[in-house]
Amino acid sequence: MKIDKYVHDDYCILSLKGEFDTFYVQSLQDEVDSLLENGISHLILNLRMVKFINSTALGAIIKFHKLAKAAGGELAIAQPSSFVKDIVTKVGIDQIVPVFEDEDAAIKHMIKALNALELAGAAPVNQEKVLITFPDDTRNAQIGGKKSLVGTMGNVNGDRIQFLWTGSRQDMSQDQAATLFYTGSEVHLKFQVKMFKKGYFELIGKVSETEKAGEDAVRVTAKFTAISDADRTALTQFAEDMEFLKRQLPS
Repeated sequence: MKIDKYVHDDYCILSLKGEFDTFYVQSLQDEVDSLLENGISHLILNLRMVKFINSTALGAIIKFHKLAKAAGGELAIAQPSSFVKDIVTKVGIDQIVPVFEDEDAAIKHMIKALNALELAGAAPVNQEKVLITFPDDTRNAQIGGKKSLVGTMGNVNGDRIQFLWTGSRQDMSQDQAATLFYTGSEVHLKFQVKMFKKGYFELIGKVSETEKAGEDAVRVTAKFTAISDADRTALTQFAEDMEFLKRQLPS
């Protein structure tokens, strides 16, 4: 099976061609994991050219759907071949995963979902992704090599950022997750505030507090130690604007 990947700003289309069976599930798993690690959780599987699909692959689609949901996104199927559509309908997967007759309809669905997140925004920053990297070899070794972790932003201003991170994807317990973000440690951060700036903020922070949140996440607060005057001004203004809106809008 061949997998073509088309990455857009906030979503990705994975176009599959050939037979989607047990042998190729891991290849698609690797692609999905990579996208989620980079903060892209709205995924479209184009199955127009898939002539065969087996039960393991069907199970994988449900798994990917759950992973996308857990990351604040979703997964949809576009243009299923007649064989795939028949199987997906008979098994009932279309009751769980949205299925669209053409790719354009799936894209419109994803854009609508993304816009709803921004407007409801799960507020403009709540639920936004934060890409986290570590400057030291010790912590990189703990997570299996130098790579980006994906956190979920809670709030941000010109002085600090607060985000949630769950260690389950790295097979880490809550206590182990907390050790990655020990007080005084440096973290490199990349994130968007879409309602204020189209591009990314790329900043360096120092962890000031880490606490357990829920059953398996940690809530991390990091104060910015390397930030330009322009970025600090922008984030301060954003925080003030959002505080004003909260006071004006009905609760």
